[in-house]
Amino acid sequence: MWFQFWKKKKTPLAIGQCQWIVVPLGNPGDEYAHTRHNLGRLLLQRWMDNHSITPTIAHKFYYGTLYSMTEAFLALVPSTYMNLSGKVVAEAIDADCPIGQMIVLYDDKDLPLGTGRLANSGSSGGHNGIQSVMGKIGTNSITRLRLGIGQFKRPLQDWVLGEWSDDEWCIIEQMDIPFAEFMSILAGGATFNVLQSRVNSNAFWQKKHLD
Repeated sequence: MWFQFWKKKKTPLAIGQCQWIVVPLGNPGDEYAHTRHNLGRLLLQRWMDNHSITPTIAHKFYYGTLYSMTEAFLALVPSTYMNLSGKVVAEAIDADCPIGQMIVLYDDKDLPLGTGRLANSGSSGGHNGIQSVMGKIGTNSITRLRLGIGQFKRPLQDWVLGEWSDDEWCIIEQMDIPFAEFMSILAGGATFNVLQSRVNSNAFWQKKHLD
């Protein structure tokens, strides 16, 4: 994995006005890489692989690392477990990373696998990662893309920490197309309302590979 733990003093950072800071939530370590809880990280990693993007370290925080991916995108990757994800987000904000340029990626048990929903506020929906983020920054006003992993089964912890089935992998592979389009629209500078209207349509997530 391209994210790691490092201790670093807080230093103000210069973030471009047109840059998005993508925050893919998940648990650290290879043992969690292919679990449902790590869907946000998985899709971002697949997007980088598909576009031959090699991230470089822009800044090391105590609770995570900021990576440079492209001119339009940085990635802020927590090195903590999911329920402590907010710590590095708070560090980044303290170092002058604008919250208005952050977008959090995380799994959602209440959405069908293969779909996503974009919002810029709202409750945690019981997700410990985004709850940690909102708790640490003191607001629920942060842009987030919820990525479906449902329909979930109980016990919930076993479900989110379980690995994908072969059938689920087929759906994830098809998500590469709409996710790449989502990143492209972001990079193109679309307003939030335009982006939300496109991403939150069922047709958007039904785009498929041609093969």
